[in-house]
Amino acid sequence: MAVNPKSGSATFRPRARIIQALGRDLISNEVIAIQELIKNAYDADATRVTITFEEPFTPAHGAVTISDNGDGMDLKVIRGAWMEPATISKLRKKKTRKGRRVTGEKGIGRFAAARIARVLEMTTNPRGSSKQIHVRFDWGAFEDESRYLDEIKCKWRVESLSSSRGHGATLRMIGLNDEWDEDQQRDMTSFSDLRAELSRLVAPLQKDEFAIELRLPPRLKAMAGLITPPEVLGKPHYRLHGSVNSKGQLTAFYEGPNETGELLDDGKKPLILLQGGRKPSCGPFSFEFRVWDRQRDDLQPLAEAFNATIRDIRRDLDAASGISVYRDRFRVLVPEQDWLRLDLRRVQNPTLRLSNNQIVGRISISADRNPGLKDQTNRQGIVDTPQLEDLKATLMEILSKLEVKRDNHRRQARTQATGVGIFEKLQIAPIRAYLVQRYPHDRELLSFVDRASRTFEEGVGEVQQVLARYRRLATLGQLIDVVLHEGRTPISTIRNEMDLAMGDLSKAGGTQINDQLSGRFRVITEQTEMLSLLFKRLAPFSGRRRGRPSKITLERIIRNSFDLYAQKIRELGVTVSLPEGETWVTVDPSEMQMIFVNLLDNALHWLEKVKDRQIVILIRKLDVGLQVTFSDSGPGVPEDIRERIFEPYFSTKAEGIGLGLTIAGETAAEYEGGLELMANGPLAGATFRILLRKRLGADGDE
Repeated sequence: MAVNPKSGSATFRPRARIIQALGRDLISNEVIAIQELIKNAYDADATRVTITFEEPFTPAHGAVTISDNGDGMDLKVIRGAWMEPATISKLRKKKTRKGRRVTGEKGIGRFAAARIARVLEMTTNPRGSSKQIHVRFDWGAFEDESRYLDEIKCKWRVESLSSSRGHGATLRMIGLNDEWDEDQQRDMTSFSDLRAELSRLVAPLQKDEFAIELRLPPRLKAMAGLITPPEVLGKPHYRLHGSVNSKGQLTAFYEGPNETGELLDDGKKPLILLQGGRKPSCGPFSFEFRVWDRQRDDLQPLAEAFNATIRDIRRDLDAASGISVYRDRFRVLVPEQDWLRLDLRRVQNPTLRLSNNQIVGRISISADRNPGLKDQTNRQGIVDTPQLEDLKATLMEILSKLEVKRDNHRRQARTQATGVGIFEKLQIAPIRAYLVQRYPHDRELLSFVDRASRTFEEGVGEVQQVLARYRRLATLGQLIDVVLHEGRTPISTIRNEMDLAMGDLSKAGGTQINDQLSGRFRVITEQTEMLSLLFKRLAPFSGRRRGRPSKITLERIIRNSFDLYAQKIRELGVTVSLPEGETWVTVDPSEMQMIFVNLLDNALHWLEKVKDRQIVILIRKLDVGLQVTFSDSGPGVPEDIRERIFEPYFSTKAEGIGLGLTIAGETAAEYEGGLELMANGPLAGATFRILLRKRLGADGDE
């Protein structure tokens, strides 16, 4: 047949090996493949699935049988849907006969069967039919590189039954592709992994609605039987459950050792707002978090209650730990157990934050209500979208509330911290006075005490200098985001202007080109000055040696602090009222600026949670020094944590480290002052009072 080389049309004709290739690419292991076939049984309205393994569990041997009591498939469905990869049948019909939301919309179940074994023998009894259908798929035939997909024939036959044998489907997969093992001792698929994953798969389902049974040889009976979650999951130390609606409103109930009730802010349900004051775009979802303290003393009562060892309890928690996402009541597989990076987050604040192995969580979403949260093609994760990022950020906000509740219980004995410096507690003078009074004539002792006092005070002074540098570094960490955010624009402008200038130079010269270049370089100069100003503002926070106190107005220090956050203040639309006039002080500007930078960073974070955004700062001269009032219109500080906000590493921010207020309080204490949270102030949110006494005379004198 002649072929016109200039025009024409053609169709794709895939090779037969595409079935095996897609099976390996779409489904990475046998455990995932089995779960995909279980989902098909759920979509068939089954109430029970049985998985039976036959030895030997080595490649090309053994078998796996998955049977269910679902509706079964007639020949039309087998030929028109099951044998049609990427079928659209479930896209058209999204609800089952029982009203279940179908889970297998991508139509890759047959690839799962090919991933497990070399041959599939499928037997199905359609509901209400006296026919039984047998189909055989020899996946090995699809590996023939010389044959096309449409050349491979799959044989079927239909039998009439004299009596009804019930309904459902049985998939017998013969000749395993990979080796299975009892445990994770070797590099192969393990039954312990399978059981753990199946336990997660059915966690939100009632056993009488959908049950999974695992049948294994007698030597593996410990892992066989009905799949149920470990008993310890029913006895968490802390529990938080609830939902977030489409408007970001949080409804949550907390259950702890000595407290139970709904989480409320000022008597109202909390509102989750993300960066910039946005409502989460992920859509509504429900959640449940169960948390355990894993120290031996904490787990011992559970071990005794379940007649188990602490090792058993920890093993069960390890197997179930992590936060799982369920779409329409079936688990969405994710490639990483700690997909929220809880362990990395805990490194920064191990006292307050939860690790991944302490929590068993469940997030329930829906394909209909959360369309932006879609599975990856390989069913091992959710596509990375803005909606997924919003879901993560919202979960971290919720988790931080649970962490604060847990930490309150664990640290009830802590005393109120109001900005008093730790160095005020390190005083050797009272000890010296006592010894002088008790032993006035012991010259050798008094000489020793004098030497020890000087050494101690010198040591404290050195520690103060070291901590001052660390405070700078801690505050500098907060400002890195400011540099990255505000530095990008002038750098981008400089780059663009240089490109345009080079383009102008390549054109014809003359007066016109000179004028153009003058304009270009003027813009470059302006942008360079912006960067220089930004770096100048950050210079006091460098790790260089502590500077000498200098004479400066407090108003200027405050303005410089706000200038660092100028762009974020504009983006959030914050109305700022700063003090006017000149209040001269003699201080280390970088130390004083650290107080206001930390307070401002805190305020801007919480102002994102409200619509009316204001900050007011007032300066008042007192007989004993100066008082600065820093007030914002944010949500304020809840009553149950007001006494704790100055504690190191305590933070209600989802990603907070908990050092900002501690640094500010310690810095104020070094000026013989303090930092405290006021009961009320100029604005309805949080109001802090900074009291400064040292080196604050009207003329800058002590």
